[in-house]
Amino acid sequence: MEEKKRSNKKILGWGKILILALVIVLLIRFFFLGSYHIISSSMENAVLNGDFVIVDKLLFHNYPKRNRVVLFTSPLRKDTATNKLFLSRCIGLPGDTLELRNNILKVNGQEVPKSPYVLAKYCIDSSVKEMMLAQFKRLNIPIREPVITDSIYTIRLTPYEEFQIRDELPEFMNVRFKPVETEEYKLVVPQKDKAYRLDSITQKACKEIILSEAGDKAVFRDGKLYLDGKETTFFFFKQNYYWLLSDNTLESIDSRHLGFVPEDALVGNAWIIWFSKDPEKDIFHGYRWNRLFKFVQ
Repeated sequence: MEEKKRSNKKILGWGKILILALVIVLLIRFFFLGSYHIISSSMENAVLNGDFVIVDKLLFHNYPKRNRVVLFTSPLRKDTATNKLFLSRCIGLPGDTLELRNNILKVNGQEVPKSPYVLAKYCIDSSVKEMMLAQFKRLNIPIREPVITDSIYTIRLTPYEEFQIRDELPEFMNVRFKPVETEEYKLVVPQKDKAYRLDSITQKACKEIILSEAGDKAVFRDGKLYLDGKETTFFFFKQNYYWLLSDNTLESIDSRHLGFVPEDALVGNAWIIWFSKDPEKDIFHGYRWNRLFKFVQ
């Protein structure tokens, strides 16, 4: 009888240990770390479609540093029901001034070095297309998502690939190989409890987050903001915001489409890739063993 009691106590003890271990694992997953399956090409080649990424959700690490890859939810009110997740790189911190001119991005007046993984679109005149393609083949540069029209051939390249190509091109080919221009802008990232001046450009960029913070108190009419019925050219935001851009800048949804991202929409920093498989391949192929336990940069 005593032996049976001891056995029951032992089983009960192990049961408590297992329950405690399960609780700890769930707490770690909910509050500190999470694993996410990436199903987009927005951050190629830093993070590939088919990567499984561990995300650091620890509160005091949750606020991203510049150039970190961040997982976040859509800040748009109409998207709150779906809670869709996005992955982008943190470019602008609260209070930063951002300026994009001639495909050069500056933060607080300083040019931002392009990530080596950024994919930008380039156009090639059809008159030199065959010579350019031969150059790509010789340098072992992949032809990513080519688009062909009557006179223009467009592809996507990283900054280093562009450097490799231009380094050996004669001048008559160089002038026929150009980057596709992106939309220019100059913006200040909203900062918590700081007066934010509104003009025609910033009002357009901040309209969604102002309506989200102020609710029915805010009304936009005839290009002006009214709070509690009074016209104003300033707004005090209740939280910090961030400007997030994807490395695959022309094929992604990021701050250029979603606007400024509030701190409560940040899920965490992408940390490490623990598994990776090409989703286009069958179950027996496409495993990217070289990406296992690779830190996200």
